[in-house]
Amino acid sequence: MAKKRVRFHEHGLHDDIRYSGPLSFQTFQILGWLCIVLAAVMALMKVGVRLNPNDTQKLAAVRMIIEYFADLSLPFLLIANFARILNNSEGYRKQLLRNGGAMAAIAVVFLIFFNRYVIGTVGLLLQNPADAQPLVMDSFYQVNKKGFFAFNIFVDLLLCTLVMYCLNARPKKVFTGKKVLILRAFAILPIAYEAGSILLKALSAAGKVQIPFWAFPLLTVKPPMTFAVFVLLAIYIKTREIRYCRHGKTHEDYQAFLKTNRNAWNFSVYSAIVLFVAGVVDLFILSFLLYGQAGSEEGVNAILASETALKNSIGMAVGFGGSIILIIFAPVILLFNYTKIPKNKTISTLIPLVGIILIILICIQGMYQLVAIAPIPKMDGQALKEMLDSVFSVMSGV
Repeated sequence: MAKKRVRFHEHGLHDDIRYSGPLSFQTFQILGWLCIVLAAVMALMKVGVRLNPNDTQKLAAVRMIIEYFADLSLPFLLIANFARILNNSEGYRKQLLRNGGAMAAIAVVFLIFFNRYVIGTVGLLLQNPADAQPLVMDSFYQVNKKGFFAFNIFVDLLLCTLVMYCLNARPKKVFTGKKVLILRAFAILPIAYEAGSILLKALSAAGKVQIPFWAFPLLTVKPPMTFAVFVLLAIYIKTREIRYCRHGKTHEDYQAFLKTNRNAWNFSVYSAIVLFVAGVVDLFILSFLLYGQAGSEEGVNAILASETALKNSIGMAVGFGGSIILIIFAPVILLFNYTKIPKNKTISTLIPLVGIILIILICIQGMYQLVAIAPIPKMDGQALKEMLDSVFSVMSGV
């Protein structure tokens, strides 16, 4: 007689499994910020290739590898966020404030930098400074065929955290009792924002609309399939709680069950499956987009021969094809355990600061390298000395 299968809600703290993944949320946080740093490196490399086209072939393979791994920043950071919520080490409020504050800060810094230094500097060079803004915008839209520049990853983090909050939070005020269903329904708002951002980017890439510069830091960055994955994970956590409590268990029982290695392993397995499937689906979408643009070519040859179509594809402009790396990322989740608490929690607070410092240092070094390879006419030593003398004289108040 076959042994009866024990359902997940029948397990308790007394029969927990021994396996505990070696990676904690802190590890994923570090890896996520390293991927953000790689994104900064990638941006500088793109500028460098434009300034020196001879490096295009030499850096092609490196650029592709860096670009794919840079796209893993959101999965790493979101899984880290999930871990903090599931093990109750950090509530929704802190995450919403941190991600919302970071998103707003980046938006404000971008607008100040763009209006003060980009528009302002161009205005200093023009006879009519009022022409600076339309001139810069026209130049950008002419060079950037997509018509937008999405860079604020904290928009994605905030939206995913909002979905998680609306589906799983148990507020003690306002949305209590049956009113909590209103909060659950609000989950459609961040999903609608994501869909609206995708639609806006698609219309921009198709040349139907022109996105204003002030909206750039409000656009979502990561591929649609990546966002879909984390909506599914948030739904999984909620439906799992409902199924668990349906059998006479309480919310407190479920909170205790969340801290077990068994549930952590179940979450990792489900996440790995969803991530792998999402990567495969995105691969099929990419193949379809490329095949549709490749004319009469077929199969693999169509994919390899349509690089131009790939770059100009509206689907690629909004991020389809950017989640293929999740196929490689999926097995890593099996090494993850959200219940593992790092020994030094202070490191988690310092990680973003260290990441920002690294990005600043990379940008400084990158600007130096860009100046070195830029086609700038060399100056005569004596002329340069005279110019430096003038600058130092002004600085010295002479």
